[in-house]
Amino acid sequence: MSACSYSRPCWLQWTACTPDGRRRSTRPDEIATRVLNTEPASSEGFSSLSIPTHRGSTIVYPDYESFAARGKHQRHEYTYGLAGTPTTRTLQNRLTELESAHDTFLTPSGLSAITTVFLAVCSPGDRVLIPDNVYPPVRRFADGVLARLGIVAVYYDPRIAAAPIEAPERLRLVWIEAPGSTTIEIPDFGRLHTLARTQGALIGYDNSWATPLLHRPLEQGADIVVEALTKYLTGHSDLLMGSISVASEELACTVHAYITSLGLGVSPDDCFLALRGMETASVRLAHVGFSALWLAEQLQSAAPVDEVLHPGLPTFNGHRCWRKRSFGTSGLFTVVLKPEDLGAFRRRFDSLSIFRLGASWGGTHSLLAPVFLDRERSLDRSYARKPLLRISSGLEAKEDLLEDLMGNVFA
Repeated sequence: MSACSYSRPCWLQWTACTPDGRRRSTRPDEIATRVLNTEPASSEGFSSLSIPTHRGSTIVYPDYESFAARGKHQRHEYTYGLAGTPTTRTLQNRLTELESAHDTFLTPSGLSAITTVFLAVCSPGDRVLIPDNVYPPVRRFADGVLARLGIVAVYYDPRIAAAPIEAPERLRLVWIEAPGSTTIEIPDFGRLHTLARTQGALIGYDNSWATPLLHRPLEQGADIVVEALTKYLTGHSDLLMGSISVASEELACTVHAYITSLGLGVSPDDCFLALRGMETASVRLAHVGFSALWLAEQLQSAAPVDEVLHPGLPTFNGHRCWRKRSFGTSGLFTVVLKPEDLGAFRRRFDSLSIFRLGASWGGTHSLLAPVFLDRERSLDRSYARKPLLRISSGLEAKEDLLEDLMGNVFA
């Protein structure tokens, strides 16, 4: 048997006929071209409340001149998928408006948003002031990556009644995380702002606990605000994303250049989920904020409780400062338990019916995170080795949440 002599696949040689035997005028292989070049349906007359999801990596141009001119104003043009689609730009615009910012950029996670800020604005020899209560992965990044680059992290005590903070030489960035996501410290904002401005340093702010719905740092003098969109703003525990909002065009160019060089991008599908989640953020925050404060008040008298850390409680150290600068409280707070052996502490979580054990927060389901601050602090050791329980209140009925806690964790 001789080898097939056709230069094209055999199926392309077949002759297609109509039922009455007449040969079709369309070549079989012509379908391959048609399937790639069919005109899309018109969107005229289709007005939806839902934001369209635009997916794409390649951007095409109508003529040579527009192709040759691509990238001259890259931050505002569609040049490639990493430069954004209408879906990602819609999310950026919405965040820019909420934050009272000049511009906003998206990153794959809240942590990547923070690390991008440090790397974009700092150079070897610079110093950065970081709160002692900072999100632990940021401490590891500062002590590891930044140190190798010659950028020195200096930690300060974030408690509002702490001793004055000394400014190191070549201070480039003062970082604020308030309230702290574990022990909920409130810093002296005015003192930190004055220190930064005196030294010509930038002020960066992790606002994930409050979101721009409860606190807007750019309106109060910050230069950069980061949100872990993973948490309250998207609110359904189903995506990872971060945002960087800046107060000036100079910072926008700096951050954009760094993000572009690293090739950071986010999925338009995730942006759609973020946009949809943000539509209910104000309602969710109002619910969990009320529930969490009510739970905090009830748990103060529970037998195993040593202290409740919640900025909405009048007895909390930073209560007056937070109330002066914000519009309310979110659903995350911490309970300090009285000392006990590890076995007894572990058994408190054996029979939960509503709360789940999880390291994140800000979603619709209530979460508990048992925490021991053994190595995460270098200045404030008052909570070292104490059993802490971080509580993220969800959308369940507050009475059911209290019953679950009192019947199990605080029994």
